[in-house]
Amino acid sequence: MQTTLQGIELSVAILMDDMASAKEIASALRQNNILAQLFQNLDEFWVATNINTPDIVIIDVTKMSQQSVQFKHHPKVIDQSLCYVFYSKETTKVLLQSTYGLKPFGYIHNDPSLNFQIMSLVERRIDSLKQQNQIKEMELRVQRLQTRSQRLISDRSSAEEFKAHFEFIRTFCSEVEADSLSNDFSNALLRKLDKWEAIDGYGLYELNQSGQKLVSPEIAKKKHHPFPSLWLGQANSHGIEVFAQEMALQVANDLFEIEPVMLKIHSGNQNPDMIVFVSFKEERMMNFPWDVFESMVSSSFRRIKLHQQSPQYSSQFIPMWEALDNMDKLQQSNIDSDTRILCLSLVPVVDVAKRRFQNKFYWSAFFNDFFIQLSGRLGKSTKLSLFGPWHVMFFIPKEDLEAESHMLQTFIKHFGYWKFFEDNSQILSESMLPTIKLIPASSSQYLKIFEKEFEEINSQQETKRLMTLNRVEGKRLPI
Repeated sequence: MQTTLQGIELSVAILMDDMASAKEIASALRQNNILAQLFQNLDEFWVATNINTPDIVIIDVTKMSQQSVQFKHHPKVIDQSLCYVFYSKETTKVLLQSTYGLKPFGYIHNDPSLNFQIMSLVERRIDSLKQQNQIKEMELRVQRLQTRSQRLISDRSSAEEFKAHFEFIRTFCSEVEADSLSNDFSNALLRKLDKWEAIDGYGLYELNQSGQKLVSPEIAKKKHHPFPSLWLGQANSHGIEVFAQEMALQVANDLFEIEPVMLKIHSGNQNPDMIVFVSFKEERMMNFPWDVFESMVSSSFRRIKLHQQSPQYSSQFIPMWEALDNMDKLQQSNIDSDTRILCLSLVPVVDVAKRRFQNKFYWSAFFNDFFIQLSGRLGKSTKLSLFGPWHVMFFIPKEDLEAESHMLQTFIKHFGYWKFFEDNSQILSESMLPTIKLIPASSSQYLKIFEKEFEEINSQQETKRLMTLNRVEGKRLPI
């Protein structure tokens, strides 16, 4: 916790006989809204400073001693708790030698820059006091942490338990991150939660693309609690806001037999990007460090986001027309080419989005999320090209075909297409899984495949239309 000293009032004392010089210094201080207390006798200053220590003392070098009393013998000079500055002018600078061996905060000299010297002195002292205050706060914090550590050490079993929990969390997060490199983070997290024997149930809420609705993944897992979608009435632009968190918590409390733990997972927004609810019956889980778990899962989420937002395939991208040329070059150069071509068809997704015109589909968000998640998973030797919103072509070295094909099949299977529809509940029954096929190195062959794919879709749609029409006409026949 940082502490600021806004509007700090410095207490300043001046020890000097020269009233003209004292007035100049006091005038410079007043420009900084600081009032100073003037002392003309060292013994008077001695007593007053022992009672109340000023933040800074300006001492004329002519006042270093008074009879048997010497400034350097003052107890607060000896223990270095007094902040003091020596003042001299042309006629007294020879007396500066009497200050040698002491540790002043600084020196000021009576010349045309006196006001600037005073201002600089004040600013430095304020900064110094702020730093001292921060150090004190840090010392208090360290003391609190040490006290807490001592309590943990005094209870060896608790310490060992915490260590075991920490190792579990670290392994848990590591495995979620590894899975997230080929799958969606939320799906990877839920799969890992489902295998956690100590918990009885879990559920997750995240924002849809408009930020106006909380949605829950539609997955069939043993311990997963699917949550109903919640319309929020306003866009949550910086993560899930507090009122939305409260709505989610109320739903979770109603669905779980035992009140769940709510974990707020952040990826960089002011508010959490997803909320995870975990329910357990084992009493020992009450001592589980859920705050540490929440923090480390959030850190994993941020690392995955950063990894995904640093696309590595930009240099691998081939324009569509160049890709068609490449197909023909591969065909002409060598029948047994070292390159294979995979066609990823997004037509099923596009078809659902096109037909569901009243259920908004977020095209840009889908494109960005799909390819950002795909980034970094492709081999460096693989090239790709976009053929409109329908197809993605992958030019893959023959020896990498099996690995790249497996990666793509896993990726498209687990990607959350439903997230990019305004109302995901309307499309749960739709089949929109993209397909992958190996195609020959020929632009004409590809274009024939492309045309055939659309002919099949149009035929299927026409068949559905006729079946619907026949059902309607059948109902109109007299009995």
